[in-house]
Amino acid sequence: MAELIRRVGPCNLRREGSGFAQVFRAILSQQLSGKAASTIRGRIITACGGRVTPEAVLALPDHAFKEAGVSRPKARYLRALAETVRDDPRFFERLRRLSDEAALERLMSLLGVGRWTAEMYLIFSLGRLDVLPLGDVSILSASAKLHGIPRSRILRRLPRIAESWRPYRSVAVWYLYAHLDSMRPRR
Repeated sequence: MAELIRRVGPCNLRREGSGFAQVFRAILSQQLSGKAASTIRGRIITACGGRVTPEAVLALPDHAFKEAGVSRPKARYLRALAETVRDDPRFFERLRRLSDEAALERLMSLLGVGRWTAEMYLIFSLGRLDVLPLGDVSILSASAKLHGIPRSRILRRLPRIAESWRPYRSVAVWYLYAHLDSMRPRR
């Protein structure tokens, strides 16, 4: 890890915004390429009148989601998120005050939000510094390559390896993502 940090340079882990819009975007983008997600997001923003709010999402008819390219289950997840925030406007404000594990559980109670999405929200929206997403295939792959461990064994060994990264496992995750980015061919 020390060699990776020297090679990549200073960490510039930054928060990417938080709240309803960020989780909405995460759900909308699940299992889509970046380009497809961006196109669909643009259509939804247009359908919402330029701004995605819980009220605007709840006002959308079913056909607006379909025309934008949003699957029926995903539309249900997005509406459920909008209902949660409409009914509890301080949902995301209270989430900030919870412990990492309690915040993960609260986020995962939302329809359509799994552990990986919740962990990414903690790291990139709430700025939590000690989150290790063991379900992230990219993190497992980068760790296996970095430590010379077969992919078949990394999931079992990474929690022990990552103990030395505490209380900054999120920073290590950022470096592992940077490691993967540096391995991609440039166009």
